[in-house]
Amino acid sequence: GRWQARLAIWRDGIRITLGLGRGVTKKVVPFTFIGLVWLPAVIVIVITAFISTFGGSIADIEGPSFDEYYDGAMFFTVLFAAVVAPELLCPDRREGVLTLYLVRPITATDYIGARWLAFLTVTVLTLWFPQLLIFFWKSLSASDPREWAIDNWLALPRLFAAGALLGIFLATLAMCGSSFTVRRPYAAIGTLAIVVISAAIGGIGREAFSGAVGEWASLINLPMVTVSVVHWIFDADTVGPLDERIYFA
Repeated sequence: GRWQARLAIWRDGIRITLGLGRGVTKKVVPFTFIGLVWLPAVIVIVITAFISTFGGSIADIEGPSFDEYYDGAMFFTVLFAAVVAPELLCPDRREGVLTLYLVRPITATDYIGARWLAFLTVTVLTLWFPQLLIFFWKSLSASDPREWAIDNWLALPRLFAAGALLGIFLATLAMCGSSFTVRRPYAAIGTLAIVVISAAIGGIGREAFSGAVGEWASLINLPMVTVSVVHWIFDADTVGPLDERIYFA
């Protein structure tokens, strides 16, 4: 059936993204980037556990906020999307097996949608896990975990929404970059080029024009706009250096 075929392509897409059932080198790249995204959370937890063991106060440790964590994770997830996402599309096109997919009762939209959703699933879970880890660690480390959770429960839907937003942006960007070529290196370079060029044009437009024109020009900067929306979700007013901040009403 159609839904079974969609599910099979989605499940296969997750295995490809993580390199499951493939060679060691295919696993090293995705899990390296995933580990780099998770590393700050692990470091924070290890440091706080070490300090608390020797009688220190966890409250004195100022770790990254939830929105700041996404700022730091942006760089590694962009590289993850650029390098790993082409594996989902380019080999199928290069080897000419798309017609085999379409023998089943699915459309081209079903195929690309299932591949996109597979990469989105891995990316979003990669972004959510360290945030949830920090949230529950902070709640368990508080003097009154129940009161801390009640006071800070609103962070949960916000971190879910922000992680989903970043995941949608990266998955869509990577799928677009991978759809124009059958060569994975070209797809990776194209995806990174979109990010770098849009950031450069947006920054130049912001500097070259003042007032409303400059603000509209800054919207070309796709990474900055995405991160700015993340800060807005967490109720922060600004993001970026003082002369590059984007303000949201």
